[in-house]
Amino acid sequence: MTEGQKQELEQEVERNETEKDGKAKHSGDSVFEGIYDQLPDISVRSLDRFILLCVITLIAVIVFGVLKANNVF
Repeated sequence: MTEGQKQELEQEVERNETEKDGKAKHSGDSVFEGIYDQLPDISVRSLDRFILLCVITLIAVIVFGVLKANNVF
């Protein structure tokens, strides 16, 4: 392999890596879009319901803690 061929090969590898990085960044515009893309066979509606359930539970635990701290319970 000549020096010119080695340089061409290195440049091509760098271009491929740059393209992969660009695609990864583009598909990860939003954190949630990246999560949805990686989860197979789970509907977005089901995942949204699970997130909503977690948020409601977190709020309930916080409210319970505040009420307990104020000697309501």
